[in-house]
Amino acid sequence: MWKRKEAKWKRLDNAAKIFPALAGQEDSEVFRIACALHEDVDPEILQAAVDAAVDEHPSFTDTIRAGVFWYYLEDTGMRPKVHEEKDSPLQPLYDERARLLIDISYYRKRINFEIFHAIADGTGAMIFFRTILTNYLTLAHADELEGVRIERYDSTEREKAADGFTEYFEPGKGSSTNFEFLGSRADKVKVYQFRESRTPDCRQLVTEGETSVAAVKKAAKAEGATITEFICAILIRSIHEAMPRNEYNKTISIAVPVNLRNYFKSNTMRNFFGMIEIRYNFGTEGPHELSDIILSVRRSFETELTFENMQQKIASQVKMERHPIVRVCPLVLKDLIMVILQGVSMKRRTICLSNVGRIEIQPELAQYIRNFDLFNSSSKRQVCMCSFGDSMVISFSGVLAEHDVERAFFRSLAKYDENLTISTNYSAKEF
Repeated sequence: MWKRKEAKWKRLDNAAKIFPALAGQEDSEVFRIACALHEDVDPEILQAAVDAAVDEHPSFTDTIRAGVFWYYLEDTGMRPKVHEEKDSPLQPLYDERARLLIDISYYRKRINFEIFHAIADGTGAMIFFRTILTNYLTLAHADELEGVRIERYDSTEREKAADGFTEYFEPGKGSSTNFEFLGSRADKVKVYQFRESRTPDCRQLVTEGETSVAAVKKAAKAEGATITEFICAILIRSIHEAMPRNEYNKTISIAVPVNLRNYFKSNTMRNFFGMIEIRYNFGTEGPHELSDIILSVRRSFETELTFENMQQKIASQVKMERHPIVRVCPLVLKDLIMVILQGVSMKRRTICLSNVGRIEIQPELAQYIRNFDLFNSSSKRQVCMCSFGDSMVISFSGVLAEHDVERAFFRSLAKYDENLTISTNYSAKEF
């Protein structure tokens, strides 16, 4: 008699556990990375490239199952089928049908990769997407690239599947009851929240601006700031310009994801990030010129981005997961707790700004690529940014149907680059 082959399973990483509980109609917890080539995409070659990438990184075809106490990952053995893009972006991928949690599509010269956040963070997803692109370009340009040594991600399966949070957890740090991972307490601080109309069908609206890295870097350097600090300051001022006057006394809080691999040696392709908060209050901080905002933002980054702070955040998250009461709670109750904690976290932030940074592709392959972009689903508004060569793409995404913040932001940025271009997935008349 044939025996049924048992599916392989593994635990979700510490940060991933919250995403299945939060995924819903307004926020699918999906993000997209896209690459625009200089040529039309060949779907057959793209399928071959994806198949080879799955062979190299099989964990990206895992699905999520619900257990009695926790969600867990299960090997599906399935392969994603590439398809032409027809739907709006960031459609839900996670449900109870145990399907694939990634999606690869194409449209003319663009390749899109969407992924449910519980599978990987931006760094891990980018490694997988770069593998797809590398495979595609080496197949599509086999004659031109003959003899070229192709660079690959050099890491073992154990390293790629590691949970960085448990690996770098120190019991003497953090607290399971202070919820440091949720961000700064807002008991005495009123944080500004967007109160705007939403898309009736919960469709994610995306507004992207493409600008010159050199132009932004020059402007940031003139203010003694990094690119992230400079963009964060412009974002704060833009939100203020769009705020109702009767809410000027509220604090603008920017949540910024931090790649913990920059602080703790890890080759994991799973989630391994922390969050910091950058705050500014136009009612109490004095002068409000951009240079003043940048100075405040720079000081906040210097205070927040420390090894000790990241260590505290890791410890707090792991201790929360390992709390005796939490461990014995059934999954349905854990889901409720996670939804409540996320609600607390959202009240402590106005918006999230995620900078993936410079995307590196070896020169022999880079010549076929025009640019990259990425954006994340949001129940309100989120900003993502990345760069490739001299192209920097900054994306706003979310279900909010009004675009005053986006207009103010790109109007400010255009002062530093007159060639800035805007693209949207909605009518230009609405912008």
